[in-house]
Amino acid sequence: MAEPEALYVVGCAAANVQQDGTCTVPVWVPYHQPVLPPLSLADGSIVAFAIVSVWAMGLKARLVFRAARLGVY
Repeated sequence: MAEPEALYVVGCAAANVQQDGTCTVPVWVPYHQPVLPPLSLADGSIVAFAIVSVWAMGLKARLVFRAARLGVY
């Protein structure tokens, strides 16, 4: 797969802006490109369910370990 071309945006510090709005010292800044592609609704739902499931398992494990430490089991 070919690497996408780098995108840049031009920026200007407030000190370098003239009265007419032009920039005397423009600075080229790399434009942010997303690493992951946008998710569809189905994919996003699967990811959300996985996150909640892992959180719930961690909560249950925490409660079991706490009960074992206190001698309830």
